[in-house]
Amino acid sequence: MANENLIRIQRISGKLTRLFMILTICTPMLILFYWLFFNQLSAGFKVGLPVDLNQLLPYSTLSLAFLISFLPGAVAIYGLITLQELFGLYEKAIVFSVNNVNCYRRLGHTLIYWVVAKFISIPLLSLVLTFNHPPGKRTLALGISSSEIATLITGIIVVVISWVMNEACKLNDEQAYTV
Repeated sequence: MANENLIRIQRISGKLTRLFMILTICTPMLILFYWLFFNQLSAGFKVGLPVDLNQLLPYSTLSLAFLISFLPGAVAIYGLITLQELFGLYEKAIVFSVNNVNCYRRLGHTLIYWVVAKFISIPLLSLVLTFNHPPGKRTLALGISSSEIATLITGIIVVVISWVMNEACKLNDEQAYTV
């Protein structure tokens, strides 16, 4: 029974490894295409921006917006690469090792970095997107949402869990070498 579960874990982990690999490749392309074709997008695709936009944006603005959007995008890619590594370990039936602990630690840090990247990118993006507005009509958006606070807390919890897992790995190694 335990062997069947491990085989199932390995099979699903292999599929997830490939999915995260595809997402790693697609993420920068999606960010690029979003800003490259931003002026052609309907209003429904412009939801979630820190400012409301009703005018076409010059390519210089779109280029800066792409670079700013890539801050959280790069953090997401880092997290996806870490997930590839973690599920690659599971695919090889490595479920309790220092490498797994390192993956969990990096995932926790990724969540924390994500919040920092969003906190930095939102005001920068609002400035860039309204830079061509006349003086007095430019916008600086600041803020943090409850979802970002929850993400930050989750990241901290994952880092602490990785510490606990690391100690458990050390104890497991000590027991393995005890005669």
